[in-house]
Amino acid sequence: MIKPVGLVHGHYECRSFAQSGPILEELLALEVVSRGNGQLIMKHPNTDWLLILHESAGASNKPHYHHYGVRVATDQEVDNAYAYLQKRKDDLGLKIIPPETRRIAHSVHFIEPGGNYWEIESYEGGAKKHGLSSEVAYPWRSVFVDSRFPDRGYVPQCLSHGTTSCFDLVRARNFYRNVLALEVMHPFPDADPYYIKHAANPWYIVNLQTPSKSRVPSGVQQRFTLALESNDAVAQAHRWLSQNAASFEIAAPRPLGSDSGRASFIFTDPDANCWEMIAASS
Repeated sequence: MIKPVGLVHGHYECRSFAQSGPILEELLALEVVSRGNGQLIMKHPNTDWLLILHESAGASNKPHYHHYGVRVATDQEVDNAYAYLQKRKDDLGLKIIPPETRRIAHSVHFIEPGGNYWEIESYEGGAKKHGLSSEVAYPWRSVFVDSRFPDRGYVPQCLSHGTTSCFDLVRARNFYRNVLALEVMHPFPDADPYYIKHAANPWYIVNLQTPSKSRVPSGVQQRFTLALESNDAVAQAHRWLSQNAASFEIAAPRPLGSDSGRASFIFTDPDANCWEMIAASS
């Protein structure tokens, strides 16, 4: 079994850094970490994983089941965020889906011009009505205060999640748990999605069952990255996945490469979604 030390990156394809970057800053409190090598790297100040943007003028519109989301503290903040999005939608070129409450979450979704869905969500109601633990409902170490949000009535507290999709939740769950050694949580037993996460990290990936023939797997620019402890560990993982690809119902991983001296490779899960393994930075 592979033993990752963390879920460290989410990748994100947009049509223009100049267009999407400022939107993520203004609406979601993300900040630019670095630019270069065809990438714009952003993160939320209260969350340690990185969002790595890739620019492609012809990037397609992504389906809803490949969105990212931020968490706010209260349900009222979601409604306040909706009001602010409405004020800014024409200037920023947004498409907005009105707030709704589903199971444990109250949230609003919008589509930015780069072709991607985003969610601003609260688990306040889930915590009060369904007894969610504070670690699940409020997954941040300390309250985040941002001077960019003085009068909007909402503050994104963390970059909480990404999403992926599958044909068969049981098969996907077994792969993530038994091959990638990730935690698989089922926060509401009467519904289908699973949360995939690393034990050391509060952020997570929602796995949505999408049996339609029109389902689109996440591409290489929409992948998630797991860190392993060393270059040797990455090489061993590459060898192990290559030898067992057929039994895991996956394609053979792409060739082993290197990024700034850190070994890495890209592979797919049983539903053809792209993932990456990379050696942990020193």
